[in-house]
Amino acid sequence: MSDFEKTMQDVLRSSERELDADTTQRLAQARMQALDGASQRRMPRFFVPLTGMALASVLALVLVLSPSLQNPQMNQDDVLLSEGLDLYEDMDFYYWLASEENNLQS
Repeated sequence: MSDFEKTMQDVLRSSERELDADTTQRLAQARMQALDGASQRRMPRFFVPLTGMALASVLALVLVLSPSLQNPQMNQDDVLLSEGLDLYEDMDFYYWLASEENNLQS
């Protein structure tokens, strides 16, 4: 500790000792009010984990239920489009079938 710090500490300690009774009483009352106010505003210890678990549960429900909300039912155009894609996947079979029909007719 430097000389300056020691000097300041001595000055503060001496001013503490020289406080009159009225100031000491007002400081004690202010301290008690602050402590009472702090204890009244404090949340219970179980509240924070309980809130976290509730939020996690709501988030899980939203994530589980959201795919069903995001996929609207397929309309008729979507069904026709998917059937058209199946047709293109089996194109080799249709070429073979057409060539066999041509061979049978000749």
